[in-house]
Amino acid sequence: MYDTEKIRIMSRMAIYDKRDFRRDAKAGQYFRHDYIYKKNMRMRFFLSIGCIILLLFYVLYLLAIEEADVFALDFQAEALRVLFVVLVIMVAYSFLGTIIYMREFLKSEKRVNAYFAMMKQLSAIETQMDVADESDEEHEAFEPYRPRDAADLEYRYASDDTDD
Repeated sequence: MYDTEKIRIMSRMAIYDKRDFRRDAKAGQYFRHDYIYKKNMRMRFFLSIGCIILLLFYVLYLLAIEEADVFALDFQAEALRVLFVVLVIMVAYSFLGTIIYMREFLKSEKRVNAYFAMMKQLSAIETQMDVADESDEEHEAFEPYRPRDAADLEYRYASDDTDD
């Protein structure tokens, strides 16, 4: 008949495939440092575009609301003030982005490792079922089918003590 443990494992694997597989596959293409760097560079790019838009609004504010004279403005002082604010924002967002993306990568890696562990459990259950069905002579020549040998690879940064 059907093995309930095998069905549970396969259900968990199907849920993972449906929910998180694509996101984890994208994260799995990179080393941790490269993944964080790529995500931070993307964030900095869009943050730069946002800062440029804010800078344009600031200039419009100075010219329209404050009615400042264009020729009387100290552009060097204004540029340094805006540059300082932009740099502070960039550093803060880079620091926060590094923390967020590192946590995201570690969670992804933990889910992938759990998936491979479920594959090993499923393979062990199938091996036990096949061994129980075969005679002793066939058992010696039996080698279990391993759908993904890549599942045996040890992962660089996998640790069981990271919390969700």
